[in-house]
Amino acid sequence: MTGTTQNQTVPKLRSGTISTRHLVFFVLAAAAPLTVLAGFAPIAYMVGGELAPLGYLIAGLVYLLFSVGFTTMSRYVQNAGAFSAYIRKGLGPTAGSGAALLAYTAYTLGQMGFCAAAGLFASNALQQFLGLSVHWGISAVVIGLATGTLSYFQVNIGARVLSVLLLAEIAILFALAVAVLMQGGPNGFSFTALDPATWDIPKLGSLLVLSFLVYVGFEQTAVYGEEVKAPRTTVPKATYLAVALLTIIYVFMSWIILMAIGPKNLDQALSGDLSTIVFDVNTGYLGGAMTSIMQLLVVTSFIAGVLALQNAGTRYLFSMARDGLMPTRLARVDARTGSPGQAAVVQTTITVVAIIAFALIGLDPYKQVVLWTNTPTILAVLLLQIATSISAVVYLRKARHQERLWNRLIAPVLSAIVMTFVLLLILTQLNLLTALGPVGNVLICVPLMLAIIIGLATGRNAKTRTTSEMEVPA
Repeated sequence: MTGTTQNQTVPKLRSGTISTRHLVFFVLAAAAPLTVLAGFAPIAYMVGGELAPLGYLIAGLVYLLFSVGFTTMSRYVQNAGAFSAYIRKGLGPTAGSGAALLAYTAYTLGQMGFCAAAGLFASNALQQFLGLSVHWGISAVVIGLATGTLSYFQVNIGARVLSVLLLAEIAILFALAVAVLMQGGPNGFSFTALDPATWDIPKLGSLLVLSFLVYVGFEQTAVYGEEVKAPRTTVPKATYLAVALLTIIYVFMSWIILMAIGPKNLDQALSGDLSTIVFDVNTGYLGGAMTSIMQLLVVTSFIAGVLALQNAGTRYLFSMARDGLMPTRLARVDARTGSPGQAAVVQTTITVVAIIAFALIGLDPYKQVVLWTNTPTILAVLLLQIATSISAVVYLRKARHQERLWNRLIAPVLSAIVMTFVLLLILTQLNLLTALGPVGNVLICVPLMLAIIIGLATGRNAKTRTTSEMEVPA
């Protein structure tokens, strides 16, 4: 196997191909801000009312806290395995192997859900604008193949595509914000969410389940650690910038949309079709033509998310193969593109086959596929973030690195505690996300359970060198 001994060449991805700007685009694209605001903000209003912006603010601040230990680790470990590499450093190779397969499973499930949703919205757009009736599964397969092709080639090509798509969706959100601020809302402007006297704690707890969900993806900065320019500074800078931008976008735009509806009119608006609320607001302030553009950009927003998750899943496959946890051929780097081409092909195939299966079974792409695949994703990511925070404390203490007490102990410990609370909260509120009973919720989490068990068993039994031999020392 290539790179299984210290005397052999370790497969590495081409370095210096991704800038801070590209890295931020990858992260924001994975978060899909327009999709979040159009698809999830109305649900946040339904659950939390006027507290919706506060929910996004709390989640953003917690993730900034997590980023302290996370980015400190990134200065000592640059590896496409990201979470698993960090966890391996602090908690050992067996835990790292379990984390690797868990992370891969989570991102792949997320990619399947995004791809299904992208197919649904693409088919709706084809029907609306061209009068073509195309099954969502066909559109999703085409999108899966297209993003897989982009992932196969140089990563900066995909970054350029994501840049254009992301700037377009942010531009239309900015246009809506300007229109609302200039024209005013039906009930004026209010900042009720910032007044602690108005906080309904049980309602806020349910709201946090949704607000933490929409930040999934920002941690992908570390996945590209081997490929970025000046990784010791680029990854931390991109992580903080991405979380800050997501927080600003979610908090500000959820408040803007709330003001455009009018707090006094919120109950009436929520009694209708939740999926059209943001589009109706946009039509009222910017006109039907701009809403048509927004509907198209929701499609491209989902596609951008599929591409970002495709890249993440591909790199986890590559990293696991390099560690001996997956077939050796998946660790091959294309000499022409510098990308993990074999892993990209396998990742694309898995996603496309799953989409075909979902379509043939007759599952609803939005009410079933998205919810049943993306809910396990947030659970897995939170678990990985908790383990990463603990690992940062252990590793930075053992290695005696000269980091500030805040970076190596206080912030990671606080983030582990807070995220454990959030994970437990989400587990008690799963029905809010899935609309399934206890048995159904357990079933959709079976892939995560299997991933942990198989990953731990494989890591314990595999006689391979550890990821640490591929890490870049400070």
